[in-house]
Amino acid sequence: MKFFYIVFSVVFVVSCTTSKPKEKVVLIAEQSDEARADSLSFFLDHYEKFFATNFNVSECPGAAIVIVKDSTVVYKKGFGVKEIHTQDSVDVNTVFRIASLSKGVTAVLSGNLVDRGELNWDQKVKESVHAFNLKDKEQAERIRVSHLLSHTSGLYKYTFTKLIQKGLSVDRIIGSFKGKGVVAREGVDYGYQNAVFSIVEKVMENQTTIPFNTLLKERIFDPAGMQNASSTYGAISANNNVALPHSYHHYSKKYKLSKLHKNYYNVAAAGGINASISDMGEYLKVLLGHRADIISEKSLATIFNPVICTSTKSTYVNLWDGVTDSYYAMGWRILDYRGRRVVYHGGNVNQYKTQLLIDPENGIGICVLFNAPNPFNGPVIPTFLNYYDFYLDTLKNKS
Repeated sequence: MKFFYIVFSVVFVVSCTTSKPKEKVVLIAEQSDEARADSLSFFLDHYEKFFATNFNVSECPGAAIVIVKDSTVVYKKGFGVKEIHTQDSVDVNTVFRIASLSKGVTAVLSGNLVDRGELNWDQKVKESVHAFNLKDKEQAERIRVSHLLSHTSGLYKYTFTKLIQKGLSVDRIIGSFKGKGVVAREGVDYGYQNAVFSIVEKVMENQTTIPFNTLLKERIFDPAGMQNASSTYGAISANNNVALPHSYHHYSKKYKLSKLHKNYYNVAAAGGINASISDMGEYLKVLLGHRADIISEKSLATIFNPVICTSTKSTYVNLWDGVTDSYYAMGWRILDYRGRRVVYHGGNVNQYKTQLLIDPENGIGICVLFNAPNPFNGPVIPTFLNYYDFYLDTLKNKS
C-alpha cells in the first residue's frame, strides 16, 4: 500500500480556562454573488483535487464527501467502489454506516424532544428508567440526561463495550449496571462511552411511548429528507446500494472484504445509524441551523455548548494544527480553532471511518464517509479547515 505525506504542526493543549466562546470578528469582503460563487468554486476545486489525489494514493476501496455552505449543498460526490475487485461505484445515494456520528443525531433528536416539552436536559435518568442503578446508588439517583450525552456520568470509559459486542439489548445492558462502580462524581470528568450513552434511548422511549428507531425516522430522517437513512441491521442488509466494509492487512498491505456485522445496532443511539452522503448533506443543513422545524436554535446551541474540557485527554483532535482547546458538549466535540469554535465528531465501527465538521461562524460543513480504515482518514478534516482558512484569507485580501 502506498502512503502519502502531509506535514502537521503538533500542538499540545492543556488549558480549557473557560467554557465561553471566544469572540472574533471575521471580515469577509463584500463581493457580488457571482464573484463569491467563483471564489467558492475555486476553493472546492482545490479541495477536490487534494481529496481525490490522496484517496487514490491511500487505495481505500470507497468513500463519499459532501460540503454544505449555509443552506446549500455545494459539493457532493462518491469515490471508488462499494466492494473491492468490482466496478460497482460509490454514488451519492450509497449507504454507509456512520458509526459514532450517530451520537450527534441522537443529540439532535434529544433537542427535538426538548422543544416539544417531552424531555428535559436536567431530567434524572432514574425518573424514566427505573431499572437503571449503580453500585453507588446515590450517584445513580443523581445522573441526568445531560450526563449521558456528554460522557460525564462518572463511569470508567467504554464501560460494558464487551456487552455491546455480545449483542445484548439496551435493556439487558442497563440491568448490568447495578453492580458497576464509578471512578468520579457525575459531571466532573470525561470518559467516552457507548453503552452508557445508549441509555438515553430508553429515556426517550419512556418519555414518548414511541420506539427509538421510530423517533429517529419520524422526527429526523423523514422531515430532513434523509431518504436512505435507517437505524437497523435489517435495513442496511436489505439495501442493494451499500458500501461494504473492508479491513486492511498490514502484512500483505492489501484490503479485504469484511462482513457487515450487527455490532452497535443494539445501541443505535451510540453507533447504529446508516446513511448516504446525500442524507448527510441534508443533515448538515439541520446542524447549520436551517431546519428550525426539526430542532430550534436554542436547543441546537445547547447541544453545541461545551460541557467538559478534554484538552488534557488523549484525544487525536488535540494534535490538530490550530486547535488550542477541546471540549465535549452533548453528542459533539467542540474545538477552539484559530480564534473560533468548530463542531466535530468522528466515528469508527465495523471498519467504517466517518468524519463530520461544521464551522458555524462561517456557515460551512463537511461530512466524509469511508468503507475502510486508511491513512487519509486522519488529515481529511484538519486539511479542509486549512484550505478553507486560506480561502477566507483570500477574500480578506481582496477587500
